[in-house]
Amino acid sequence: MESPSQQITPLAAGQVSPVLPLGMILTLGSLWGLAFSFSKMAANGGVHPVSYTFWQGLAAGLVVAAICRLRGLHIPLGGAWLRYYFTVGLTGIALPNVNLVAVIAHLPAGVMVLTIPFVPLITYGIAIGLKMEQFSLPRFAGVICGLAGVALIVLPRASLPDPEAAPWFLLALATPALYATTNVLASRLRPPDTRSMPLAAGMLLAAATMLTPVVFLMDVLYLPSLPVGEAEIGMLGQIVISSVAYLIFFEVLRLAGPVFMSFTGYIVTLTGIAWGVLLFGESHSPWVWGAALLIFAGLALVNLRRNASSGGGGQGRPPSPT
Repeated sequence: MESPSQQITPLAAGQVSPVLPLGMILTLGSLWGLAFSFSKMAANGGVHPVSYTFWQGLAAGLVVAAICRLRGLHIPLGGAWLRYYFTVGLTGIALPNVNLVAVIAHLPAGVMVLTIPFVPLITYGIAIGLKMEQFSLPRFAGVICGLAGVALIVLPRASLPDPEAAPWFLLALATPALYATTNVLASRLRPPDTRSMPLAAGMLLAAATMLTPVVFLMDVLYLPSLPVGEAEIGMLGQIVISSVAYLIFFEVLRLAGPVFMSFTGYIVTLTGIAWGVLLFGESHSPWVWGAALLIFAGLALVNLRRNASSGGGGQGRPPSPT
């Protein structure tokens, strides 16, 4: 049987126009880019990061689970699947998203979005360490470019609006590090012959389940109220994005495959910066723009070379901060 990365997609077979999946990844990247601004709204509105991530996992998980039900897709609950849900839910949603909302209150949304390209960079580093990948000089150069981009953000005192925010950017890198860890774990632990959408529903709901006792023990549960304020807009917007984006994500994978999907990371970064400018009036120093160029170069060296050599090397899970 062919693996998913080896199957001929409808796009490759000429059954769909390239315009359709291209429009879908442009929409998807714009939504995920907007997610950073919604996270910042919620943080500015006083929503605790644990409460924010709890509601995101619960609401989006229920929506995806409902769609699974409508499509007749069963969400397995055996031991192997539960281990998968809770492991990937912890490293892929609960921990990185709590960290994201905690640090984004101290950073411009457009700077925070520059952490997203580090997911494939760090994934490659982990894969090398675990001997899952062979060493490649161009891809290693991509990792160095990414690190140079970090240096341009955290070292010059003129790079950030507040120079004291540099440590927060370093802490923000824990989020892509956790996403990268999830890429490896999701590949190694994924039960065989399981559709992606039930796994997504299980992962989201597992994250909410783990955060339920935490949110009550810390007494930080945020209950939306009227009139609708910045916090409510941020939370509702993030839930809508999490739900809609997963549907687009899985449909693009079906139509065009993971290589095509991997280009979404570029769109997320560009639109995330643009949304920050539009919604918060953010402006960035030449140091940040130089860092963005270096990070993009690193992403191209690591991700695009992998796509060319393996034919299926796009990220198999959403690079979303959601």
